[in-house]
Amino acid sequence: MKALVNKLIANVHVFIFLYGCWTTYELWEQHDMRLTEIENDIPTIEADIVKLKIKVREINDFIKKADEYKVRVEEVAKNIESVQKQLPADTNDSQILSAFQAEMKVLNIKDTTMEPKEEGSSTYFISKDYSVKASGTFLQFLIFFERIGNSTRIYNIKSLKLSSSGASRKGRFQLVNGETTIQAYRFNPSFRVERGF
Repeated sequence: MKALVNKLIANVHVFIFLYGCWTTYELWEQHDMRLTEIENDIPTIEADIVKLKIKVREINDFIKKADEYKVRVEEVAKNIESVQKQLPADTNDSQILSAFQAEMKVLNIKDTTMEPKEEGSSTYFISKDYSVKASGTFLQFLIFFERIGNSTRIYNIKSLKLSSSGASRKGRFQLVNGETTIQAYRFNPSFRVERGF
């Protein structure tokens, strides 16, 4: 038995060598399997890379368009603010009423009564109503509205009611009583255009 043990000890290097070969073979098999898995994943990874490149391009296009839209929004906001500032800063009641009175006097519209009403606020502007009552012909009222429509200030005819006056005709045209509400505008100093960015 001693001889067998001595023979085993003498050949232990063969066992170690065989164990090392076996371990190396197992490690090589694991490495080869891992390498095969990685090679099989390459087409999927390349497809993902292509998809991600397309997404990056789309994101870059979106950023470029967003910058263009910001420039456009800023331009529109500045245009709105500049148009808004073209409206007068105030509504001077006496000046507006005297302008209406002067036009009516030139057109020979009679029995005029005018009074300022309440002020209304909108997002972009502030409007003030003026109640006007008068007697004249339909043509005189038409010319009056045409003249105030051509004035430098912006006016709006909010309401108009024409009714027969019942007075006898003095000429070719029948007299009518007119009641109208005319709006004058001024800019809203508290309005700021929201840019959204």
